[in-house]
Amino acid sequence: MSEGSTAAVLGETAQLIAAQLITEEGVIAVVDTPVENRLYDWAIAVAKGGIQFLGIPVTFSQVTEVTSDLADEANLTVGVSGVITHEHVSMALAAGAEFIMCPVCDPELIKLARERGLTVIAGGATPTELLRGLEAGADLVSLFPAEPLGGPAYVRALLKQLPALPLVACGGVDVESAPAYLEAGAVATIVDRGLFPADEDPAATEVITMRAVALMEVVAEVRGDEKRQSMTDILAR
Repeated sequence: MSEGSTAAVLGETAQLIAAQLITEEGVIAVVDTPVENRLYDWAIAVAKGGIQFLGIPVTFSQVTEVTSDLADEANLTVGVSGVITHEHVSMALAAGAEFIMCPVCDPELIKLARERGLTVIAGGATPTELLRGLEAGADLVSLFPAEPLGGPAYVRALLKQLPALPLVACGGVDVESAPAYLEAGAVATIVDRGLFPADEDPAATEVITMRAVALMEVVAEVRGDEKRQSMTDILAR
């Protein structure tokens, strides 16, 4: 096998492993903050609460720097969300991101990202769009925007017709609704609401960590997994 072929096989294996880990974890948190210079601290706070997959919005002015810094942290897998252009893919690569989340199904974008070693979660609102995303090579497909389209009931209806679809719920998913999407059959949820305070607060990091712990405890219960840590464990550190 040539060096190029070996690299391609290794890249595909890494992408499959990342997709599998996302489904095992069940939750990706899109980090949001009203103050950009707190993005890193708030991301670490949610990771401390047990959420190991983080998405950094491509719209943040320092997305490359923050993603790169977070990618150096142990036990964290960092991606970029809101990716819709080839330039965004290049930014994600430069930052050391391991995966990208696209709100659209763009076959060329999916192909480019996959060829460059990124795990891809491609978005769609209809069965046709979701299947096109898979056919184009996406590792996972996200129902976007999940909440406005019908929430867990829509996920359940989709998976009744397409039971093998590796569906991720994204768009308007918060800490309260995320478990319901998993119960409906989604392999994972992308939580973009409810974890982070709307205003700057000196105690924000503690609040974020507690919310993350509470979410992951419910997710573990819904999925029948062993709880990895509790609030007592966090406070004892």
